[in-house]
Amino acid sequence: MIIGSESETVEFKRTTGEKNEAVEAIAAILNKHCRGTVYFGVDDSGFVKGQQVSDSTKKDISRVISERIEPRIAPTIEALTIEQRTIIKVSFSGHNRPYAVNGRYLIRTGTENRVMSPDELKRLIKNEDYASKWEEEITDYTSDDLDDEALKDFYQSAEDCGRLTMKNYDKAKLLTVIDVIHDGHINNGGYALFGKDPKIGLKLATYATDNKVTFTDLKLIEGNIYNLVNDALEYVLSRINWRTEIGTRKRKEIPEIPERALREIIVNAFAHADYETIPEIEIGIHPGKIEIYNPGSFPDDLTPLDFISRNLPSYKRNKLILDVLFRSKDVEKSGTGFQRVNELCKQQNVTWSFRKEAYGFFFEFIRTNVQLNVQINTELTEPEQVIFNLIQNNEGISKAEMAIRIGKSEKTVQRIISSLMEKQVIERVGSNKSGSWKVKLQ
Repeated sequence: MIIGSESETVEFKRTTGEKNEAVEAIAAILNKHCRGTVYFGVDDSGFVKGQQVSDSTKKDISRVISERIEPRIAPTIEALTIEQRTIIKVSFSGHNRPYAVNGRYLIRTGTENRVMSPDELKRLIKNEDYASKWEEEITDYTSDDLDDEALKDFYQSAEDCGRLTMKNYDKAKLLTVIDVIHDGHINNGGYALFGKDPKIGLKLATYATDNKVTFTDLKLIEGNIYNLVNDALEYVLSRINWRTEIGTRKRKEIPEIPERALREIIVNAFAHADYETIPEIEIGIHPGKIEIYNPGSFPDDLTPLDFISRNLPSYKRNKLILDVLFRSKDVEKSGTGFQRVNELCKQQNVTWSFRKEAYGFFFEFIRTNVQLNVQINTELTEPEQVIFNLIQNNEGISKAEMAIRIGKSEKTVQRIISSLMEKQVIERVGSNKSGSWKVKLQ
């Protein structure tokens, strides 16, 4: 009988005499997928050959796994009888990557186990340090504690965009497919996404100035991530400026900030928040900017510009939450979010800024069609206005950063800067290497 084929999460071994190779496969699979299965008594083609099994056989397998893999794992080892032949099934999982076998770090590629390169190991360690295990923890909640309307809306969105194949809505099946339920109980990620009362906070405010001193509107709401993402986007879109573009057949309403870029950053705030505390995502509408606060640390010493210019892989704090939002097309391919936002902003000549704080970071969309914080009497061209806005919101910005933001060469940026200096609206303070820009009041 054939029981299947080997894959990136399944390994076959003819006998327990291949324990050493099996342990290497376990570590490699854990480093790639965090869970998998090894069968003893099955050949490479998946044919069940069987082997003798006793209590000491299973204990021996458990001992070898315990002694050779670090950090330690607790596999499930069971004997199965298929067509009167006995095999051993070893099921394992672990989220404390990286795992080593006798000091060697392996990773699964297809059905092979190879030694990781130093760069691969470094990236894995960084990603695991950044990632949260909180979302995988099981709660006491069941499917009855979930918001059915939010689940149905998610199902329809995921089905419409082709990222979920399920002909009819089936709540139990849906929860299994998106991996938020285990043995009848919802994990933290699932409850945060669709719970009836998960206590996730969202602060929505409109301010009279670009400082958080006087607000004209303030809302504090709680709910699940799926609903709060929509609430946040609706709030922003209802308070920014729109322009009308007349086409050949119908008129088109266009927001001053690209809607897809807004949604991407809002989803990013919820997907990468630190939920081990009680987070509160904040959105502030100011005269000169839209500010979105993410209560989660940004990876290492990176910035969004690194993900744009260096094509870095995604650092996923809450992988399950991000994967579910991906299915409903709230986000696109992971790791490319900032690239998309930057491209969408360039298309509408919208600039943005970013800054880190002790317990999170801010992403700001600069509003170019509103009154500037600094008044200037000189008329500027559109490219000059874009560069002026970048400098006004970050006087330490480099020409290289400006070039990435507007999608032009540094030579073009220098030409625009020279024109702004000739018009006496900006000046350079200090050296080219360590100095900064200064907006000149007129």
